[in-house]
Amino acid sequence: MSVFLAMMNAVAAFILFFSMSGITKWVIYASGQAKIFPFILGIVLLVNAVYLGMVKGEEGARRGV
Repeated sequence: MSVFLAMMNAVAAFILFFSMSGITKWVIYASGQAKIFPFILGIVLLVNAVYLGMVKGEEGARRGV
């Protein structure tokens, strides 16, 4: 379950970063100040995804899986 949550967090973060990148014609964030909250949220989601991935790896190592 933690692997699934890690993947969903990573996907959500990458969607946020993609929407802020300006690659597409999406005009979600009107100014630079409006991009601060999604940027911080994306960083938090990526850190959470890495943490969940590491917890799952350590849990498997302890059990000998």
